[in-house]
Amino acid sequence: MAVRRPDKEEPTPSTAKDPFEWVRKSQNRSSPPSDRTSESTPATPRKATKAVSKTTPAKQPAKQTSVAKKAPAAKKPAPVPETVAPTPRPVAARANSSHVGYLEALSEGRAGMPDRYDDGIQWLKNGVRRHRAAVIVGLVFGWTGAWIAFWGAMAGAFLGALVGLGVGSANIPVFRTFGLGQSVSVVGVAAGVAVGIAGGFLVVLVYLVLHPLALIGSLVSGVVIATLLVAITASYERAGLRLRGYRRLSRDEVRRVAPVVKRAADAMQLPSLPRFAIAQQVIPNAWTHMRTIVLTTGLLQTLDDGELEAILVHELNHWRNGDAVGLRCVWAAAWPVVLLYDLGVAISGNSPRTQVGVQIRVSSAFRWIIAWLIAWPAWVMTKLIIVPLTAASQRRYEYEADAAAYKLGLGPQLTSALRKLGAFESGRTGWEAAMAATHPPTELRIEALQSPRPDDWEYQEDELRGPSGAEIRRILGSVSQPTRRLS
Repeated sequence: MAVRRPDKEEPTPSTAKDPFEWVRKSQNRSSPPSDRTSESTPATPRKATKAVSKTTPAKQPAKQTSVAKKAPAAKKPAPVPETVAPTPRPVAARANSSHVGYLEALSEGRAGMPDRYDDGIQWLKNGVRRHRAAVIVGLVFGWTGAWIAFWGAMAGAFLGALVGLGVGSANIPVFRTFGLGQSVSVVGVAAGVAVGIAGGFLVVLVYLVLHPLALIGSLVSGVVIATLLVAITASYERAGLRLRGYRRLSRDEVRRVAPVVKRAADAMQLPSLPRFAIAQQVIPNAWTHMRTIVLTTGLLQTLDDGELEAILVHELNHWRNGDAVGLRCVWAAAWPVVLLYDLGVAISGNSPRTQVGVQIRVSSAFRWIIAWLIAWPAWVMTKLIIVPLTAASQRRYEYEADAAAYKLGLGPQLTSALRKLGAFESGRTGWEAAMAATHPPTELRIEALQSPRPDDWEYQEDELRGPSGAEIRRILGSVSQPTRRLS
């Protein structure tokens, strides 16, 4: 019994030399028996404690208290024991790589890919089919070097103008007799430019581009590189969006967006969903990437829940059908053209109308001329070839996405949202701004969402198109009548 006596006389907080010794001993008592056995005091210290207890006077606890009060260590601030450290917040504890966000959990592990596609290859093939003509033209003009033929056309136009000017200004008696010297000069220059453009374009195209081996090698390498570009962009899309300045949704934004997204997905019967990101922009807008839908802060501030649901249904329809994948395939197929076009836009800078001062206007005009001289082949291919081919199918897909919202009873909400968003169709780069032109006009989209009226046929206008054969004959006939009267 004497051996167990020191266990009963354990130091208290006021008598212990170590202020937190009593805490550790109380934890040892509350630990499992195995822990107490492994951490128990050896037999030798117990004997020493027993010897000390026999020789210690009865007033020893008072002396220990006085010594503890005089010790300078008691005046120092006591260290915070590890057992009473503050518990981290639950949100900080979950902030790790394995955490899945609320909206991301709705994707059902598909990583933003629609459920209708078994794998990424099928997803990519569907995107190519959505814009087949634009992808083929982009491959031909982008990777075969056909854009060099435009430089050949430019050189041919310059040489043809010089030849035409020399022929027109030649001292020919017949022209001088009838006073046709000046008119012949103008006609000669125009004819020389036309012949030079056609000749220079064909010479470069035939001898440098359309060689069988060069053509096959260029097309094969273009297909491989374009496929890799699309695969890399899809795999690292989230990182790329972050580099562009986009961010994740805040918790308050998730509380606002998640119920609307869930309601739209249930109405469309989507078993999985894409991911979402936020662009810190006051302009209300929304657009779809291959695996992510981007919303601007201005969109959340401008639209109510009904209008937001209509916009989300529109974007979810684009995502489900793979329209964004198709546009990305066009971008990858025409990648050399895209780089040249964006370079020209970057060199040109802002429009002179947005500048102040004559000197800045002259500088901007000079930059615009330099940009045009460098990137005019890319401008011609983009504006006059690729964009019209893409618009021919993309405008139909926009109407289909609007119709998806209309079928769910969100026609009025989408109409209201389009009136607020219609003036903000644009892009972050020159190529994206050019692709934004493939969207149909907002007023025509609103017209398609409106219910038919009995008098619609009275106010229906024809589309802008070229003249028909009858119109051409009528125009030529009206021009030839004054000539006959004069004769």
